[in-house]
Amino acid sequence: MIIDIRTVPDGTAVEADLCILGGGPAAIAMALQLANSKLTVAILESGSLTLEDETQALTDGDQSGIPYFPLNATRYRLLGGSTFRWGARSTPLKPIDFARRPWVAHSGWPISLDTLQPYYDRVVELVGLHRPFSYDADVWKAFHRSPPAVDSTAFQYAAFQFGANLLLGQVFGKQLRPAGNVTVYLHANALRIRSNARGDHVEDVEAVALTGQKYTLRARDYVLACGGIENARLLLLSNGVNPGGLCNAHDVVGRYFMEHPTVCAGTIVSDQPQELHDVFSPGLVGGRLVEVGLGLSPQLQEARECLNAVARPIPVLRRDSTQALRELLWFVRHRRVHQEVSGFHEPRWFVQRLGDIARDPLGIAVNLLRHARGRPKRFRFDSLELQVRTEQAPNPDSRVTLSDATDALGQRRAHLHWELTERDRLTMRVTAEAFDGELRRLGLGELRMAPWLASDECVWPTDLVGGHHHMGTTRMSDDPRTGIVNRECRTHAIDNLYVAGSSVFPTAGYANPTMTLLALAIRLSDHLRAG
Repeated sequence: MIIDIRTVPDGTAVEADLCILGGGPAAIAMALQLANSKLTVAILESGSLTLEDETQALTDGDQSGIPYFPLNATRYRLLGGSTFRWGARSTPLKPIDFARRPWVAHSGWPISLDTLQPYYDRVVELVGLHRPFSYDADVWKAFHRSPPAVDSTAFQYAAFQFGANLLLGQVFGKQLRPAGNVTVYLHANALRIRSNARGDHVEDVEAVALTGQKYTLRARDYVLACGGIENARLLLLSNGVNPGGLCNAHDVVGRYFMEHPTVCAGTIVSDQPQELHDVFSPGLVGGRLVEVGLGLSPQLQEARECLNAVARPIPVLRRDSTQALRELLWFVRHRRVHQEVSGFHEPRWFVQRLGDIARDPLGIAVNLLRHARGRPKRFRFDSLELQVRTEQAPNPDSRVTLSDATDALGQRRAHLHWELTERDRLTMRVTAEAFDGELRRLGLGELRMAPWLASDECVWPTDLVGGHHHMGTTRMSDDPRTGIVNRECRTHAIDNLYVAGSSVFPTAGYANPTMTLLALAIRLSDHLRAG
């Protein structure tokens, strides 16, 4: 069932077999797997079924290092979490992403791709993905076309598919309501996790509503599933026994914050830009978009001692009224407006297109009449830019700590220090150079590398962004000195506390993290059900 905790009497002690902190995709995946099982499950979600400004403000925080998105615009507090602005863009990690790579410090998962593959298969139904689906060059079989034969020692084709299920809270809320053993408590803010005097067993969780009511949650097992920043923050705030917070004897909580740095690596010069663009946006499968990029081959990564990365040509679209209308209709039809523009702090994309339309309604009418017969289906663009998205090197100095500022509940806010390394920049340059080499070899053009990347000086461009992907702050390791959780996602320090979500990733590859975090959440559900 789903209830507002504010309707529960103040001071109530809620009891369950399993308490999950957070109501995002990991929590929903776990709840669906455990629904109608013998376990009673309590989920604490800070928000409601829709976004509320007062609750969302609790996500605000401070920053330093490389400029990043405002923290209250990169995570969302409501049932379904940040699937609120998710495009369901999905692809699994590659085998090399799990491997211990001598040239990448702190790399290596204690599990392999083979371990996760059965759970990836179960994510398909949850996200609404196609099955079977090829995430490599075989994806072209769906379009009855053959792609250009790239040099396999440099690149591998990398495909992404977009799922049908976007707002997981809305999609699966109907299934959670009748589940007699699962209770979702909305407006329930976890303040701290309280352990025994030894700090090795959770006794309860203290929660509060913004209206002031206080609650205690007691369970046999607990799962922390609040996201990469808030997972670390809550452990650091839970310092009743250890001043440094729970599970933090080795000062690892909050460290190794990773994103997917994304940059424009330069401009592509080609006399056939539309044909080149079509190689990487081949079309639709079952009415949903498929994207294709070129991922760095394991051989090239090892030879150049760089990280994983994927590159795609991105069109620089013309700005006119008809084009703006075409873009809006296309994004709505293919379910990507939500991904691109629905963040309530980031309406610029949407507003810009509406502005373009409003400035020239007569132009739209003329163009619609002109193209009444066989209106072009393609976007019009003048040039292509090379977008490079890379794995981030695990870096202990890229981290989440506590700010001196406090939120409306009196809790210290998060402070994010995002820091990249020379290896991250090397990866961007290697990817750009290799892509340029392939363009020339195939006779498709050449890349004019961006000046900041061509320079020998380590500088970062002003348009460098992440993917709103928060990873690594409670990382997985067999060694408690270098990680927070073990291969079963149980914390090393506490025998009944687990962590779900991308904060457990030791390394990140270039893949969007949600497919992998859902696989890990389903795997954890099986472990808890069997336990």
